[in-house]
Amino acid sequence: MNCGDLYVSCLLLGLGAVKRSSRLALLCLVLGTTLSAQTLPPTGSPLGARWQASDWLAAGAVAGAMTGSFLVEEQVREAFQENRNGVADVLERVGWWYGTPLFTVPATLLTLGAGELFNDSEVTDTGVLMSQLLLSLLFVQQPIRITVGRARPYTNEGHWSFRPFTVGKEYASFPSGHSWGAFGISNIVARQIDQTWASVTLYTLATITALSRLYADAHWLTDVVLGSVVGYVVSTALWNRRHDDDSSLEFALEAPVQRWLVISLDL
Repeated sequence: MNCGDLYVSCLLLGLGAVKRSSRLALLCLVLGTTLSAQTLPPTGSPLGARWQASDWLAAGAVAGAMTGSFLVEEQVREAFQENRNGVADVLERVGWWYGTPLFTVPATLLTLGAGELFNDSEVTDTGVLMSQLLLSLLFVQQPIRITVGRARPYTNEGHWSFRPFTVGKEYASFPSGHSWGAFGISNIVARQIDQTWASVTLYTLATITALSRLYADAHWLTDVVLGSVVGYVVSTALWNRRHDDDSSLEFALEAPVQRWLVISLDL
């Protein structure tokens, strides 16, 4: 069985596994990403982090935004819950679906499959970047939320409630995985398409997703802010890396040509 046959098998198995097991679907995503990466030109040295003055300023701005968000998030929660209506309910569903693995995993697998089927390196490239972004959720975001163990707003325990190393959706608020995935996927696809209409549409969907998590009472404001920022930063680093951009800040999870998975951070 050649590489193409193995890829198609992973694709079909992954699509079939989405409803039954998200873990199995993600495993198929890892395998499909690795096989697809075989058809792409190898990238250079491992991704690293090189901080410049502008990076420290950006980090300071994010820290300031996080602090400000934490101070007002109880009030923000009240505002969202006191202003519920039919239109907002529909938008909440749109946002939930756009950021859930039930959409992002199949969309990524189908993008990879389309690239292989039509022998289009740009589409395959997009699928590989999307899958790497989703792997960052699996290997970075998930451990963080378990370690932090922040109570979701709907538990009514307040935004100071933390139970570190708790496995359970009630204590998996920080950071927002929907926001991370939505902004990451939107950023990658928008950069690949490189058209104004696509960027406006994709970033609007990502914003709706982030706001929908507040409306659904599933996350605090700081959870959404951090998830959105990290999703954008990681996806930008991935895109820059793939396109050999000399970005000042680079960090990513990658499945390169001759390895299953490499996690690298150069300081």
